Amino acid sequence: MINEIIYFRIFEKRTLIEVMIIKVAMKFLLIFLILLIHYNVSLCQSQIDSLSKIKNTTLFSHSSISFSIVPYVVNKAKVIPISGKYHLRTPYMNGAEAGIEHYSNFRKNFSLIIGFHAGAASRNYDLHISKFDFTPNLEFDVQEYGAPTREWDFYIDLPIWIEKRWFTKNNSFWNLLTGVNVHYYPIRYYVDELGAEYPDVDGNYIDVLELNCSIGNNLLPWLNYNIGGGYSLLLQNNNYLKCNLLVNFSSKKMVNGTYQINVTGKPESTGKYSANLAYVGLSFSYIFTGANKRLRKIYEEKLKAKN
Repeated sequence: MINEIIYFRIFEKRTLIEVMIIKVAMKFLLIFLILLIHYNVSLCQSQIDSLSKIKNTTLFSHSSISFSIVPYVVNKAKVIPISGKYHLRTPYMNGAEAGIEHYSNFRKNFSLIIGFHAGAASRNYDLHISKFDFTPNLEFDVQEYGAPTREWDFYIDLPIWIEKRWFTKNNSFWNLLTGVNVHYYPIRYYVDELGAEYPDVDGNYIDVLELNCSIGNNLLPWLNYNIGGGYSLLLQNNNYLKCNLLVNFSSKKMVNGTYQINVTGKPESTGKYSANLAYVGLSFSYIFTGANKRLRKIYEEKLKAKN
């Protein structure tokens, strides 16, 4: 019995000593880990600070590539009345283009941007005439508008812009750009013929509207003019997300046509119809700067130099 008590006390004492040793070891291990983490964080921060100092010169030190999409509001088609009382009205419509751009960076603040885009612009017309204006009357009022009368014109273009940048402290930037946009329609001429028939109370169908358009420029390119500006946000991967307000000026009439409106019992109404596809839009771009690759190379060269 005495031996068992002695053995238990020795075992208890040994256990307490082991627990104390383990506690002390854990404290030293915790202190070591804290110091190690602090050292690594300091080293990483030092590396980050070192890389941050040279980031300004690497973001636009080489050429860059971007992808863009531009939803826009396109200028309404132009109507010139020639004769008669009844004429078309035209609304502002929507369109979009998308493509790729190459940035040739003269220095951090200036770039020559050359791109390749493809787009589509919609146009439309409205025509509202009371059924009682016709002799004999129509079964329904003439209501030509909206999706059924919408037409799309497709094109490709080559933007050539000069961009000036003003950087913020975090290397995001404001920018202004200006330049030309070489437009091209890949068909010599496309003939678009539209019409609207309505029944009268006698069951006869009346050709109320005829709109005949020629679309194209004889396979010749033409110049539009652009101005824009906006803000670009630097992402964690050292690429940019860019948003610009973009204005496209155009004097070239890509669409040319004539229209005739026939209201029975009234003189025929005629006019000209044209569209130049000028627009105001928002350009959203993702810019690949390639800065991460260059920063990594600089860092690796510094490590080799230290070794």
